[in-house]
Parts: sequence; structure tokens; C-alpha cells
Amino acid sequence: GSMRHTRSLVPLAIVTLIVAGCGKSEAPAGDSTVASSRTATFDENVARAQILGADSAFVRAITSKNVDSLMPYYDPDAVSLGTKTVKGTADLRKSYDEAVKNPPRDVTFESGGVNFSNDHSMAWDYGTVSQTADVKGKPVKTSGTYLNVWKNVSGRWMIVAEISNTAP
Repeated sequence: GSMRHTRSLVPLAIVTLIVAGCGKSEAPAGDSTVASSRTATFDENVARAQILGADSAFVRAITSKNVDSLMPYYDPDAVSLGTKTVKGTADLRKSYDEAVKNPPRDVTFESGGVNFSNDHSMAWDYGTVSQTADVKGKPVKTSGTYLNVWKNVSGRWMIVAEISNTAP
């Protein structure tokens, strides 16, 4: 049923909105780490803000039922795990087309943080979420957890894997 898709896919995308707001470690103003000639110094605060920006845009896309603006955030081989596994952007698009027919509302969540791999090629963020969805015409509040895994593609963060668990 479509409800399974809605519960398993939508919360995950929405919940990372406040990810960058928590646990920022401000670098001192005079910090001028020498960059190698090959690559600029990686700024984790900037990357957190980029991931937050992607999450914010994602929320707007879901609530406005704009699936087209969701899809660029996904790596072509992305895997989404909810009550079932959805692989690749073609199947993800189908799931979102179904999910946005009845998008959730009153979405609130709390980030556990954004973390980076040592070479800054990958990032992951996680936390808790709650929301209200209409189930057979009745509002049902659900809550749960999420984890998003991002890949740095030429300075742009794309989701390669996501998982969420929500239940009434």
C-alpha cells in the first residue's frame, strides 16, 4: 500500500532540516590553515550549512509536493530503507510521487549531529523525528529515527543511503 511508502520514505527526507543548527564548532576567526596547492581547506561548518540547506529545500519540496526538486539530491544509485528497500532514482521518484499525494505536516525533529569521513568525501547525519499524517482520513502522529548518508560530488552533497523508522 502507498501508506507504507509514505511512512518509510517521507520522514527521512524531512527530518534533517535542523541538522546544521546543533553542535556547530566555530573555528577561531584568525584560523588560516594552509591549504595544499591541490585542494582548498575543507570547512566542516560550511559543509554542515550546505547539508542543512539541502534538507531545508527537501522539506519545502515535500510540503509543496514538488518531486522534481527532490530528485537532484539523490545519487543515481541511492538506496532508501524503510519498511522495504528502494534502490535508484527511478524507483525513488515513484515512491515520492505516491508519498506526496498525502504529505505529512507538523514535522518536528532533533538532530544528533553531522559527521564527516576523514577525507571529507562522505557525511552522515541522524536524529529523531515526529510528524502528523492522515491515515484513512484521520490524523495519526508518528515518531521515530533517521540516518542520512551523503557523498561529496565535486563540492555538492548528494544522498547515497537513507534509513528511517517511524511508528504511531
